[in-house]
Amino acid sequence: MKHLYLIVMLCWITTLPAWAQNAWRIEPGESIGNTKLGMTVDAIAQELGSADGGDAAMGKAWSFWYSRHQDKSLDSSRFLAIYAVREETNGTEAMVVKQVRVNTPSFTTARGLKVGSAYIEIKKLHPAIKVVAQYEDRVRGKKITVYDVRSAGIAFEMTTEKGRREVCSAITVHPRGENVNAYILFPGYEGLRKL
Repeated sequence: MKHLYLIVMLCWITTLPAWAQNAWRIEPGESIGNTKLGMTVDAIAQELGSADGGDAAMGKAWSFWYSRHQDKSLDSSRFLAIYAVREETNGTEAMVVKQVRVNTPSFTTARGLKVGSAYIEIKKLHPAIKVVAQYEDRVRGKKITVYDVRSAGIAFEMTTEKGRREVCSAITVHPRGENVNAYILFPGYEGLRKL
């Protein structure tokens, strides 16, 4: 029994670093953290708990999980959001994840890209990047440009500060080969202008 306990602990210790790395990894066309494209919203809720907010209509929905301040209150400025559509999965209908979006630098790609990365860094690693939309953040009065790497399944929202370079303000993972704008707009981006 003692040896079985040691074997279980050894297995747990050796897999913990891999799990911890995946928890903050962006995999284009696949996942952000442990939230994967194709998962059901129910499975995500089991892992992340109930969503803190969302917007739903006609079998489509955005769900949000916000960061927390030290006092455990919501910090709505940092979030993980998923876009899901109702589909048949394993013989039953379920809400299935089609996009995952984050606006926090905690998540990074294997090549080090994250919220806060400069456009120059992103373009160097993803030369196929294309502008797909522009809109104005009405709250902050900033222009935001959405760049998509359709073949890889990743999109970057870039914001330009006055007199400064373009910097990534959000990252979305979507199915490879699909346009990031294939689904309804992210809530609050109704002013988006497709190019």
